[in-house]
Amino acid sequence: MDHPGKLREIVLGLAAIGSALVALGVWIPADIDTGVVDVWRRTIRIGDAMLPSFAAAGMLLAGLVMLVRAIVLVPNGLHRVISPVFLVTSCLVMALGLTLMQVSGPLIVWLWFSGETPYRLLLDTAPWKYIGFVIGGSFMIFCFTALTSHRFSWNFVLLALVSTVLIALIYDLPFDNLLLPPNGDI
Repeated sequence: MDHPGKLREIVLGLAAIGSALVALGVWIPADIDTGVVDVWRRTIRIGDAMLPSFAAAGMLLAGLVMLVRAIVLVPNGLHRVISPVFLVTSCLVMALGLTLMQVSGPLIVWLWFSGETPYRLLLDTAPWKYIGFVIGGSFMIFCFTALTSHRFSWNFVLLALVSTVLIALIYDLPFDNLLLPPNGDI
């Protein structure tokens, strides 16, 4: 190994891949009764395994990318990305994004209806159910794109908005009883 950062990348990549495979192959099937999608009386619902399966698949993909970068493409690349400044900035972006997601929907409904209609009554009606998810999600995607690219671009804003709306539609349209975050928690 020509640099300790390369060894760290390989170990982190292998750990992520191993953890993801254990989660996908052992933990999720043993612990969760329904699959990724659950069909019950001709109604398609999100199964209990959807979120952990997507998370494990994302961890598997991240581990593979990390491993390939360490071995083949970019030697010593990750040690520059995993820095205390990057980690603190990422935590701040997540905290602000989740706060925007939680607060923006109720605030916009309160402003729109002059405080006469509570947000709780509009949780499952368009466009109100998308507001917090789209604002907070777009903020996080934009910030992470700008942070990793080390530059600001209006294309990043458009990319963040379009991708968040697509994510919302992919999760919301096929399922009748799904509330996007944070509405399921209110």
